[in-house]
Amino acid sequence: MSKDALLKAQASKLGQKVEYVTTYKPSLLDSIPRNQQRSALGITEDALPFRGLDIWNAFEFTWLNTKGRPEVALVQIRVPAKSANIIESKSLKLYLGSYSNTKFSHRGEVISTLEADLTLAARAPVSITLMSPDQVQQNGLGTLIGQCLDQLDVDIEEYYWSPDFLTFGSDVIVRESVYTHLFRSLCPITGQPDFASISIEYNGKNISQEGLLKYLVSYRQHQEFGEQVVERIFVDIMNRCMPDRLTVSARFTRRGGIDLNPTRSHESDMRADVRVWRQ
Repeated sequence: MSKDALLKAQASKLGQKVEYVTTYKPSLLDSIPRNQQRSALGITEDALPFRGLDIWNAFEFTWLNTKGRPEVALVQIRVPAKSANIIESKSLKLYLGSYSNTKFSHRGEVISTLEADLTLAARAPVSITLMSPDQVQQNGLGTLIGQCLDQLDVDIEEYYWSPDFLTFGSDVIVRESVYTHLFRSLCPITGQPDFASISIEYNGKNISQEGLLKYLVSYRQHQEFGEQVVERIFVDIMNRCMPDRLTVSARFTRRGGIDLNPTRSHESDMRADVRVWRQ
């Protein structure tokens, strides 16, 4: 099935009454192939230009123990960027909801079941962490590293994806970390807004901060899945600014109790995941 046909099929479900299943049902999961979007960006599956992870944090997760008492946890799902598929977010919410009236003998059984199903859906090894409410509370919120671009005094009139804004500020070689909380794109299925904080770290010729902010804001009316957005940003910066090293991360706000945090990087070690103010 082509990407457009897949999106139409998924969009056709919208507006219809959806049964909220509360007993375990792995068939609720829907997968979306990465390859069509990547080929449009010039990315080949056998030679990815980056390493990366897609980290999902699901805050509305519950199941029953053997005595029928509810258990609750934040479930963190780590999908490698090399996986063949991404997991559609609404299907993920429905799938996780199917655990709510299902009995499991212990937390390890919950984790192994999640890992098996999501690995099959992503077509790559997926790892799961369950965090108790106390653990989530102790971790708290974090801050992004580097300089915030949000106070730059720039005129912005373009709200459709435009990589032409990416230019050099100078020929000086720098190591720079910047971020913005002003990012917004649109879900390609529903057209609803997806808000995110975007952080960029690079080594190379100095990239114009004003141009970079305009470029990131130009996604405001752009329809694409969050994982694909981060890959597009990575490819655009590499193609136009050619840094020696680059990391692009996004921290999307929650939809349906789930937030998405994709990272694409030249680095082998990913930075620790940070939960920011809107997550």
